[in-house]
Amino acid sequence: MNFLLPHLSKPVFANIGSAIEALPHMNSLLNARPDGFDSVEEAVEWHVNTKTIQNSTSARMSIPAIISPSDSSSPKVPPFIWRTPLRSTAPYWQSWFAGLSNKFLAVRTARLLVLAGTDRLDKELMIGQMQGKFQMVVVPGTGHMLHEDGPTRQAEIMVDFWRRNERAVASIKRVGES
Repeated sequence: MNFLLPHLSKPVFANIGSAIEALPHMNSLLNARPDGFDSVEEAVEWHVNTKTIQNSTSARMSIPAIISPSDSSSPKVPPFIWRTPLRSTAPYWQSWFAGLSNKFLAVRTARLLVLAGTDRLDKELMIGQMQGKFQMVVVPGTGHMLHEDGPTRQAEIMVDFWRRNERAVASIKRVGES
């Protein structure tokens, strides 16, 4: 797979199993969320109260970027709406994730899979993990948005992975160098 992405160094995947499992339920999930919000604060509260994001500090930082002020003057349209109309991307959902586990396993370099729970491993990843084909880290107490629920832990995991797999280039000392 590296021939497709020649500059790919070390892929890190986060919670890909839960994204794949959620696809059949996406329309129900989208139906359950509001069309918009009266304020940015209300959007943050909704994400925290529904446990979409469990970390309120992360929610306050990231949610403003996924909503935008509505251009509509209609009282039926909330003042803040979703920036991305997810339903319009439905035709692409399957193709985004089709074969993703096998592609991850085919990369010929160190790989890291970060999960909120081991129940999110599909068959290919479970077999690959048992064969030691990649490093797997489970971050308890997080959900689908594990990078937001535990951002410090996620950063530590990625830095540790980078350090463990860093290729130190040994330089030869020149004459006169100490």
